[in-house]
Amino acid sequence: MEIWVPYGNVESLLTIQAENLGEMSDPAPESHVEELLPVLESRLAGRDQLIVCDNKPATARLLKALAPKIPKDGPIKIYALAPNKLEEVVPELKGQVLKTSPATVAVATGDSEQVLTAPLELTEAGHSRFVLSTGEPDPLFGYIDARAALSLGFMNGARRRAYAGREGDEPNFFGETKAHELAAQMAEKVQDATYGTIVTRGGEPYSLIDGGAKEARGAYPELQPSPAKGIVVGVGGRGYDETFSHTLRLAVGALRAVRKGGEVVIVGECRDGIGSKALQMQSMGRVTDSMLRKGFYEDGMEEIAYLTKLRENYSVTLLSSLPDLYAAGRFRFRTARNSAQAFERVFAATGRSAKLHVFTRAPETVLATAPR
Repeated sequence: MEIWVPYGNVESLLTIQAENLGEMSDPAPESHVEELLPVLESRLAGRDQLIVCDNKPATARLLKALAPKIPKDGPIKIYALAPNKLEEVVPELKGQVLKTSPATVAVATGDSEQVLTAPLELTEAGHSRFVLSTGEPDPLFGYIDARAALSLGFMNGARRRAYAGREGDEPNFFGETKAHELAAQMAEKVQDATYGTIVTRGGEPYSLIDGGAKEARGAYPELQPSPAKGIVVGVGGRGYDETFSHTLRLAVGALRAVRKGGEVVIVGECRDGIGSKALQMQSMGRVTDSMLRKGFYEDGMEEIAYLTKLRENYSVTLLSSLPDLYAAGRFRFRTARNSAQAFERVFAATGRSAKLHVFTRAPETVLATAPR
């Protein structure tokens, strides 16, 4: 049986015998761009700023359709974290996407020990804003909707504040979390803003919601597979697997479907390397137990806990472009050149009759909470 799993801009072919396939989640692409375009236009009516929080494929497809409605000399200014990257995937907006100025203003949080700053463009009075992002589940935030994406992307200190307020390091996908609550509260500091979060189906724009884990979770069927001896997890390809840290955050959401000590095959390109500062430091041996006990912080600190969970409880094979120096050396994962080699190692450990669950798109996989 042939299964195609997103990998960067392409797809990776997995070949598995039918008798070895357990449950599979492989959402078929279902684009509702034509239906969503008038909805997006109505949300933008009367607004003079469009703030785009990512350049994921679903965001790009919706903006491509919207581009003719936003003339260069029109009243709407478009802001993005990385204008060049957004214009690369939406060339129709070439020359229109602006980067927020380096000048920032302090935002009151009620916590004298944590300073939060935001770009002037997001805090100036007299502007009305629409914030757009493609949502995704997250082990710390439960679900990153447009509110969370705005604060995490544009506000310095937001991620640290959310991390400090978390309720533990156990991954909580599609759940209501304290970290998300704090991120949403920080987004409220942006004046006169409304929000739209794109929910995907097979990577395509499927619906546009106001935001929130509960509403997003309802867009997907809930799976409750019996824990298998092994799982294969694809994290969604381009927009989701550029870095190892992003791949890791999405992959750990599927661990509920595998037995402790089982085999986990993670498929993610990781073309831009490790990712977060915390994982980069950890990969170089620069994060010690003593530092952690003293409250050391860098963005992505929670990922160290997720990495530890994977290494201590499962046997992991990584299909990626990450150099072996990190994947096999620093992170102590097995690596494979292709899926055939990965499966050979998995079945050598589990036995040839073992069944594997396959999830081709982790961001669109909802696993029911159930005791092991």
